[in-house]
Amino acid sequence: MQQPLISIITPSFNAGGTIGETMESLLPQLSGDVEHLLIDACSSDGTLDIARKYPHLTLLSERDHGIYDGMNKGAALAKGEWILFLQADDWLPAGTIETYRKAILEDPMASVICGSAEAVKESQGGWSVVWSVTETSRKLLTAENIALGEPMINARLFKKRAFEELGGFSLDYTLASDRDFLLKASAAGMNQREVDVMTYRYRWHSGSSTMTEGNALTARLSQENLAIAKAHLQKSNGRTKGVLRQWHDRLTVQAAMNALEECRWGDLLKCFKEGGSENPGWIACFTTEILRSLPGFVSRGGRTKSRILKLKERSLR
Repeated sequence: MQQPLISIITPSFNAGGTIGETMESLLPQLSGDVEHLLIDACSSDGTLDIARKYPHLTLLSERDHGIYDGMNKGAALAKGEWILFLQADDWLPAGTIETYRKAILEDPMASVICGSAEAVKESQGGWSVVWSVTETSRKLLTAENIALGEPMINARLFKKRAFEELGGFSLDYTLASDRDFLLKASAAGMNQREVDVMTYRYRWHSGSSTMTEGNALTARLSQENLAIAKAHLQKSNGRTKGVLRQWHDRLTVQAAMNALEECRWGDLLKCFKEGGSENPGWIACFTTEILRSLPGFVSRGGRTKSRILKLKERSLR
C-alpha cells in the first residue's frame, strides 16, 4: 500500500462540542494520499463517540502528558512524509490540502510550507476575525515573527524528517512548546516556503489553551514564554539576540503591569529584577507602558483591561 503523503494529527481531550465541525472541515479534502490520526487523552465527554462516526480516522486513546505529548505521539505514528497539526476545535479552510500538495511539488527542497491563518470568535450569530496573518513578511520563519508575532504552528506543514531532527515538541512547556520548537527551527535554518492561501482557521473561545487573554491560563502562558525567551537568549547572538531581548522586555513589562493591577508587590519586585537582568533600561520600558495605558484606564472608569476580561470570563461560567 502506498504511504500517505500527508499525515494530519489531531490531539484531543473532551472536545465533544467542537470536534464534529473540525472533522467536517476536513472530509471534502480527504483522498488516498492523506491519513488522519486522532490522538485522544481519554476523553470522557463523548468526543470518542463522535470520532467513531468518521471511518477515515486512525484513533488512539490513552493518557498522556499534555497536548504536545499527543502531538509528538501522532508524529511518531504518522506514515506520511509530511505532517500537519489540526487541533480539535479549529478548521481547515477549503482547498488547504490541495494548496499544500501543489507547494510540495513546486518546491521539493522545502522542509516547511506556511500558509495564512486567522483566529475567529462567535459574534452575534456569526464569526468575527480576532487576528489574521496574510502578509508573506509575517509568515517568514524568523525569530522576530515567532517571538513577537503569531507563531501559527498549525498553518505550517512540516516534513516529518525535519520535525524529528529537531526532537519534536519539548514537554517542558505545556502551553507554549510550539513557539520553542519554531525558534529552534528558525535557528537551524529550516527551509520554508510561504503560500498566499488561508490554510488554517483558529476558533477563539474561553476554553482554548492557546487563546488565553484574560483567562486562568494567562499567567502560566506568560511564565512559559519567559522561560523560553531566557533559554534561547543564552544560545543566540546578533539580531536574533536583540529580538529575544525585546520579547523578554515585553513579557516582563506585561507581567509587571498585571502585578501592579492586582497589588502583588512581591511579584512586581521580581519583574523589576528579571527585566533589569537583560536590559538595564527596563524601567523606562515599564514607565512608557504605564503612560500608554493611562488613557484607556481612565476611559474604562478606573478599571484595567485585564480586570474587565476576568469579569467577562466569570460571567460566562
